[in-house]
Amino acid sequence: MDNIINKVGSVVEGNNFFGRKKELKRAWELIEDGNSLILAAPRRVGKSSFAKKMIEIAQSKNWKGFYIDLEKSKTETNFIKQFLIQLKGESWLDKFSLENFKVSVSEIDISFDIKKQSDIYQKIDKVLPHNEDTLIVIDELTVFLNNLRDENSNIENIAFFLNWLRGLRQTSGTKIRWIFCSSISIESFANSHSLSYTLNDITSFPIDELKGNEPNMLLQALAQSKQLDFQEETIQYVLEKLSWKLPYFIQLLFKEIVDLIDEEKEITTEIIDKAYHNSTSKSSIHFNTWFERLNEYADDKQHALVILKELSKIKAGKSRTSLHTLLYKSVNDADKVDDILNRLLLKLENEGYVMMSEKKYVFRSPFLRDFWYNRFII
Repeated sequence: MDNIINKVGSVVEGNNFFGRKKELKRAWELIEDGNSLILAAPRRVGKSSFAKKMIEIAQSKNWKGFYIDLEKSKTETNFIKQFLIQLKGESWLDKFSLENFKVSVSEIDISFDIKKQSDIYQKIDKVLPHNEDTLIVIDELTVFLNNLRDENSNIENIAFFLNWLRGLRQTSGTKIRWIFCSSISIESFANSHSLSYTLNDITSFPIDELKGNEPNMLLQALAQSKQLDFQEETIQYVLEKLSWKLPYFIQLLFKEIVDLIDEEKEITTEIIDKAYHNSTSKSSIHFNTWFERLNEYADDKQHALVILKELSKIKAGKSRTSLHTLLYKSVNDADKVDDILNRLLLKLENEGYVMMSEKKYVFRSPFLRDFWYNRFII
């Protein structure tokens, strides 16, 4: 096996993808059985890397495989262009023609009247390879849906789009399977807009931290790639500090360790402690996206900040009743606080900020909690 490259925060592919053999095997079984999947996981778990690995598996079995990233798509026009760019090398796409809509193998030139949008969706449906084994991954779907909502507050457009995707999945005899993933929970978005029915034919597939011996093996592989001496007891020390054994957290802390090691290349607990401190300091940039993501919470952002600041101070966590009392101080309306908590706690759990432990809400990751405390409390 080639040395693994420590790519912190980036989607990993090929030999840099590590572990998750059981999850990959089960996910592929579901795909072969005719299911489409939503990768259900909090942020930074590695959904995009997992989805790309699924495409590698599909292609190794002579399936067609396409990966469509919607993170930067702001409109339905952007989506259609992204969709067709991925498919443009396929011979069956030559059948695609529409007034003011040009497709060629070398480039895609899009110009059409917005009134024709539904016609274009129908045309795409007709030319897709429903009779061929195909896996299509759509990444950052919820980011795209949020962009649509911001561009046009009419939820009917979003409902039409999600129903169109549902129609594609339910085409009689189709051999196309879909995987949907996003750094923002798809289920939460659909629930908040009464659109859950558009996803009720998709299997939710949970992925979480690395299991069993995989976290140890990842650290050993990373150490080997840098020719470092990483003893088993120090590996355990790292994993105990992290608690939530996400590849991202493991790779982030390892990067900081590498920056600190001396010429002897021996990793000590003192180095690990200092690396952890550097990773969670208020000047660290590695967790900024967790704070920036709260901008998507709109009017709930300030309430989310109040909750997260409080939980960063209380490692043992707070009960829902205590959080209700906390928010009531500023909202002064018990029913409204109930609604806010119902929305927020669901979002914060789905996106990996908090979890329930012994009937109290706590930070899901001590790593993130310590950063939050250093950044916003000290």
